[in-house]
Amino acid sequence: MLLRITVGWHFFYEGCWKVDSKNEFSAIPFLGLAKGPAAVLFYDMLPDLDGKTRLMIQEKKDVPDLNDPKRMRTVKYFPTFEQGWVVFHDQFVKKYNLDKDQETEADKLLARYKWSAYNYAAEIEKEVEGYKEGYDRYIKNVAEGANEAEHQKKRNWDEMLKLRGEVNKWSGELSGYGSDFQMQLWYLLTPKQMELGKLPAIVYGNNKIFVTSSFLNINSWVDFLNFAVTWGLTAIGFCLIVGLCSRLAALGGAAFLVAVLLTQPPWPDIWPHVHPEVGHAMIVDKNFVEMIACLVLVLLPAGRWAGFDCYLWKLFGKKICAKYCKQIGDAETCGDVKP
Repeated sequence: MLLRITVGWHFFYEGCWKVDSKNEFSAIPFLGLAKGPAAVLFYDMLPDLDGKTRLMIQEKKDVPDLNDPKRMRTVKYFPTFEQGWVVFHDQFVKKYNLDKDQETEADKLLARYKWSAYNYAAEIEKEVEGYKEGYDRYIKNVAEGANEAEHQKKRNWDEMLKLRGEVNKWSGELSGYGSDFQMQLWYLLTPKQMELGKLPAIVYGNNKIFVTSSFLNINSWVDFLNFAVTWGLTAIGFCLIVGLCSRLAALGGAAFLVAVLLTQPPWPDIWPHVHPEVGHAMIVDKNFVEMIACLVLVLLPAGRWAGFDCYLWKLFGKKICAKYCKQIGDAETCGDVKP
């Protein structure tokens, strides 16, 4: 019982900490820094981690100049970001039923931010091309894996962090344009229109999710992932503390810890090694120990002591077990339960 409550409290507090918006929890840093043989599986869970979709630059012809609409120009642009802004603009006009003057101002804002992105694309185009070439070389080196020396592992890891940093810098700048565009559109509304509430933030590329929920604050795959981790941990911890479906909750906790171990395995041949400030471990670390504790709880009816599982057992468990024993003709299977 003490083991159940202790492990439950750890899960519960982890979940509650993530619920608090002030802590700004995101699963991206944790999954994005996965290491070991299963790292690629976790990278694939994050949309466009390498930025090749968001940072795609194409050419567009016959674009009216911002200052002289009669003059047509050829520009470089980011299709993913521009499409996100256009879709949001159309949703904004429809939701708030803008009048003619408001819609004209909204069109001007969209054109202004498009041109900001055009200029930015022309500015960083060569850098982005260099990044893509460097990323392809990095992937090739990792895939070949010919050199397993410690210094080569460190070099590959540092190169990955450098490449990710470049992606975050460029995409962060463009996402900032989008956030500012949303804010400027909001200022066009009358107080009565503002009462309809804000539209969700713009979501770009394959981060979009088909079913969104403003109530649950789920607008993208990353939002869904954060929601699942946050409330999954909270639910597991709560169920273990009160002894409700304890075995199922413990199994869920063990499964989560398996994922954590696959993300950051404490194996001696994997770079980067566990930081000394965190502790020293080889194969068995704190997460592994807690996983074993969860598996122990799966095998024991710990929820029947000072827990709601006691009532569930009396209401349903005995009846189901008795019926099962009757079917197989073995009354000893369920101990003292008589069919």
